[in-house]
Amino acid sequence: MKLAPQYEFNDEQDKALRKARRLEYISLAYLVSVILLMYTVMGSSQAMKTAWVEDCLSLIPPICFLFGTYVCWRKPTKHYPYGFHRVISILFLCTALALLLMGAFLLFESVRNLVLQEHPTIGMKEYFGQDIWLGWWMILVLLWGTFPPVILGLAKMKPAKILNDKILMTDAQMNKADWMTAAAAIAGVLGIGFGFWWADSAAAALISLDILKDGWKQTKDAVTGLINRAPTSVENGYLDLPDKVRATLLKHSWIADAEVRLHEQGHVIFGEGFIKTANDGAVSPEQLRGAMREIRDLDWRLQEFCLTVYPHTSAEEISS
Repeated sequence: MKLAPQYEFNDEQDKALRKARRLEYISLAYLVSVILLMYTVMGSSQAMKTAWVEDCLSLIPPICFLFGTYVCWRKPTKHYPYGFHRVISILFLCTALALLLMGAFLLFESVRNLVLQEHPTIGMKEYFGQDIWLGWWMILVLLWGTFPPVILGLAKMKPAKILNDKILMTDAQMNKADWMTAAAAIAGVLGIGFGFWWADSAAAALISLDILKDGWKQTKDAVTGLINRAPTSVENGYLDLPDKVRATLLKHSWIADAEVRLHEQGHVIFGEGFIKTANDGAVSPEQLRGAMREIRDLDWRLQEFCLTVYPHTSAEEISS
């Protein structure tokens, strides 16, 4: 059985991977601190509870990324001849489904509280002989959950692109948007303080909609990726790589026409080409190996590319 080639990172990618892992470990430690502090002060505020759940969900992408990086680069085996790259796509789907389902549940809870007109309260607590409104502690904790994620998200963007890692990119984008969750929760807490009972549930609904939007977008991307969609970038734009591959093949004088198809396997891309030789002539193994090597050199993600020769086939038949 022929096994898929094992890719080795270059120096830039090794450095990016080490940085990404370090950032994700920092993210996990930071999120645990936010989750514990928020649980301590959230009280009966629906907005605080929703923000707390979102922070709990934010643990999933770093955990999935760290787990995936230790599994997906394992060498192919007899029973897994294509390797383990697709574990990244599976983990991406798990992350997206968790967001989608939890977002829907939290939105339902927020709307239910608005309909039932539940009035949350935030009480006072004595500290050093002074009565202090608990809402101020909530706001301080929410501010702690606002700025560090934005910095972490921006730092994760570059290694995500270098590694072509969609889980890392998703995590970075979620981190960058975390300030909106904190801002909405702060508005809900202040609304309770000013006597606007509905502000808390309204803020929770806004946070839930943001979670639901992220979950839907990521679930759609994860599912389409698992059905061998044409390759996309980490920002989900379609690549022009198939056109580049075809143009490279057509540069050879012994190739009259060519069609290609590519698909993603986690970080990497596998593909195949179908060529018609010029004047239906013979082609040597050296020519085929050289063409395939040239194609693989176009992009580090293109790990395996095979060529099939159709010596007596029209261009229309190749396409079909």
